[in-house]
Amino acid sequence: MLLLISLLGGCKERQARSGILEVAVTAKGFEPARIEVPASQKIVLRFVRKVAQTCADAVEVQGDPVRHMLPLDTPIDVTVTAPASGELAFACPMNMYRGAIVVVGQ
Repeated sequence: MLLLISLLGGCKERQARSGILEVAVTAKGFEPARIEVPASQKIVLRFVRKVAQTCADAVEVQGDPVRHMLPLDTPIDVTVTAPASGELAFACPMNMYRGAIVVVGQ
């Protein structure tokens, strides 16, 4: 059991180091809704929609002209660069579910 836990923990560390951050789309919205990253870091948000009935069948990222469709149970990668300060918002097309990439450690 300890081996399994350490292997799972290692996967999460590799994911964070590679700049890939998973965001689940659930009945509650985006989880996590707040993602803390260092300033100006390039990251990949990997959205996975886990519920069929939701207005979050797509995501719009502040400053990105593309509406990214989120098919059920299919990972969709969106590459962004964190701002130098402040935050970068993302939301469903109806703006009912929202999230943000928040710059920390300035």
